[in-house]
Amino acid sequence: MPGKAKRMPSTTIYRRGQVVVVTVPFTGQTGSKPRPALVVSVEAFHRKPGPGDHPLKHWRAVGLRYASTTRISNILAVEKKLIKRVLGTLHAEDLARVEHGLSAAFGL
Repeated sequence: MPGKAKRMPSTTIYRRGQVVVVTVPFTGQTGSKPRPALVVSVEAFHRKPGPGDHPLKHWRAVGLRYASTTRISNILAVEKKLIKRVLGTLHAEDLARVEHGLSAAFGL
């Protein structure tokens, strides 16, 4: 269809500085609208596993039922009203690994 943006396959590696079109949900999740977005992450961020994708060593201490992995390669912004409760706080060692992964992912 003319004028309609094509969806890129999930295997596409995005490059820092590219402008892409993303579907952004409205507040309250009542619909969505296509919007331009800037890619700020480095290419390695889009590979699996990406930088920052680390198994948590201290997952039980956080209150998780199962061994879990942080997925920096799958960052998601969530409205505050959608958060039900706080389970716990990451152990300093796990948090440091996540922060290092964020730095690597965004080239900081």
